[in-house]
Amino acid sequence: QTSGVSNESSLSMGMPSPNPEGINSNRVSIITPTLNRSNFLKLAIKSFIEQDFPADKFEIIVVDNDSTDSTKQIVENAIAAYKSHTIRYIYEPEPGLLSGRHRGALDAKGEILVFTDDDIEATPKWLSSIASAFEDLNVHLAGGPSLPKFETMPPQWISPYCQVSDGHLTCGSLSLLDLGEQILEVDPIYVWGLNFAIRKKTLFELGGFHPDCIPKHLQHFQGDGETGLSLSIRDLGHKALYHPGAKVYHLIPSSRLTVEYFENRFFYQGVCDSYTAIRKQRSADSIPLQSLNANLDPKDVHGRIRKAYVDGFNFHLTKVKQFPKLLEWVLKKDYFDYKLPNIENM
Repeated sequence: QTSGVSNESSLSMGMPSPNPEGINSNRVSIITPTLNRSNFLKLAIKSFIEQDFPADKFEIIVVDNDSTDSTKQIVENAIAAYKSHTIRYIYEPEPGLLSGRHRGALDAKGEILVFTDDDIEATPKWLSSIASAFEDLNVHLAGGPSLPKFETMPPQWISPYCQVSDGHLTCGSLSLLDLGEQILEVDPIYVWGLNFAIRKKTLFELGGFHPDCIPKHLQHFQGDGETGLSLSIRDLGHKALYHPGAKVYHLIPSSRLTVEYFENRFFYQGVCDSYTAIRKQRSADSIPLQSLNANLDPKDVHGRIRKAYVDGFNFHLTKVKQFPKLLEWVLKKDYFDYKLPNIENM
């Protein structure tokens, strides 16, 4: 196996080939973008190493999005410690999750790309379960359960944001999902970004991801992340699979269980939903601004969170209506040339 560190930053202009040179049809590429969360990342890499899947059948790609902590050292230590595994470090300073995802995809050697967050721990059968899902040639997308590892117990006010039915859990606000112990064909929107496996050919053919996790001061460039890709997979009737063995644990610190975090999270969701609506309409002109329910108390916890969502939606929609160049960004065919545009006077 080969392991190494790459410090170069590269941008791909235009759509890359869906079958780049060096692709290996028997291989899986784990792609983990990261930013200043080396303690989490260390646990994630360890869980990748401990898979019951042959080491020569997968690679681990860590895309460092300009971290200032010990991220690079953590990856270099792993490269030195696990010589039977292919572990690669790539430095990519362009801000946002989009750049990390696409840089990883452009460099990946595998036919199956498995995108993860840096704050997950994969269970030992995770990768073999994903590989099993793709033995069905009609499967284009696959994922599995994402269960919580809470630093502290969540407060009661969070309950309305999590749905529990027949033992199944859906909690998008904390990226938690449990659809049970059976392999299921699912709507692609139930394959979430922290545990998102896709055929490389499909990723490129459908235009890849949309902008995601853009820094706060650049929120007008935010998009809907993997949602647009999942909706394209749905529109084409491609098969998406939930595999119970493809299980990860999501590490949730106490800082994510605060009203302030949920306000930020829902502001961001409002921006994402505005972006999705504009792309669907191909215009911002006919989309109305959101309004608050008159019966909702804006000082109540749930009122505050709802207001944050409305503020995010209206912020983004208003910006796009004001700036034609921003509309061009929203309506781009794809973002493989993922450099953020230089639009002034935002």
